Amino acid sequence: MIKIAFYNLKGGVGKTTTAVNMAYMAAAAKKNVILWDLDPQAAASWFCQQEPDATKAIKLFSKGKSIAEMELYSPYPRLMLIPADLSLRSLDSEFDELSKDKKFLKQLLKPLSEKADILIFDCPPTLSPSVEQLLLEVDILLIPMIPSPLSIRAMEQVVEFLNGKKSAPTRIVGFFNQVDMRRNLHREAIENSKKMPVPMLKTYIPNDAAVEQMGLRRAPLTSYNQRSRAALAYLDMWKEIARLLKAAAKDGE
Repeated sequence: MIKIAFYNLKGGVGKTTTAVNMAYMAAAAKKNVILWDLDPQAAASWFCQQEPDATKAIKLFSKGKSIAEMELYSPYPRLMLIPADLSLRSLDSEFDELSKDKKFLKQLLKPLSEKADILIFDCPPTLSPSVEQLLLEVDILLIPMIPSPLSIRAMEQVVEFLNGKKSAPTRIVGFFNQVDMRRNLHREAIENSKKMPVPMLKTYIPNDAAVEQMGLRRAPLTSYNQRSRAALAYLDMWKEIARLLKAAAKDGE
């Protein structure tokens, strides 16, 4: 099972919309996928038409509760969801106690490897101890950014932080989101993407009103619209991510 995290220290960069669309497209490519929503806002769960239970999500991190006992919600064929809710606000306090066992997270995730080829985490925009531990467990870290100084700076902070860790993800890859090529700042960022401190996906997601419709439809954009600019970009991005998955799987052989 390949573990992927979509994460940036800065919010509002299109993290969740991309994670949901990539999870859907991976499932459409006949991969068994689990999308784990770890953000208390539960936006990924919302897009997958799952109503939050105000106390359920945190129980997975409570002693004695096995993830293998869960009945995973399946919004689409081959795609399973572990939903979030506001109880995840106390995730760090749970991790404080459980992380004393260094194998805790590996043991928590192990049962999922029997159900999925790919595990995708939609992470909250914070660098808390729980998120730190999670990032150190993934095979691929994908960092979405808007082509703006603050968003890029947040990515640089994450990379700098992980560079100081012994077990940082093998593959840390960035990509641009909500791109408006009419804006000089965005155009210059795209043109200079090779100068970024991490490898960048060639595909960027354009600023497209079609993405906003996901909130109304409560569905991945590519599940009902494959002709909009953003949908076409998601299709191309999936091809790049699929190559990363193949490389990660080869490393694990």
